[in-house]
Amino acid sequence: MESKLSPPELVERIEKLVAALKSAFVDRTLYPPRLTRFEVARIIAARALQLAMGAEPSVDVSALPKDPVIIAMEEFKQGKLNFSVIRELPDGKVLRLQLKDLLELELLS
Repeated sequence: MESKLSPPELVERIEKLVAALKSAFVDRTLYPPRLTRFEVARIIAARALQLAMGAEPSVDVSALPKDPVIIAMEEFKQGKLNFSVIRELPDGKVLRLQLKDLLELELLS
């Protein structure tokens, strides 16, 4: 996933990451900019259900088994899923983070 970005593309990507960090900043506490194992399991399960109900896969499935869970895992690995992660904090606040933003933040840490 290491590709050379032009300076304007790099600046744009950094600005997006800063915006994602600011959206995760609550009461001076930055909640972990990573997915928990439970969130990963929930995302893969939700996508596998969509695939089982007839949704089109967003990856090439010719080399994969017909199992929707395996296809969902491959979509997750390739970053092809457009999901939001909703976290309810102990103080009652709700964070809504885009999956793509969390995955990019994980790569930086």
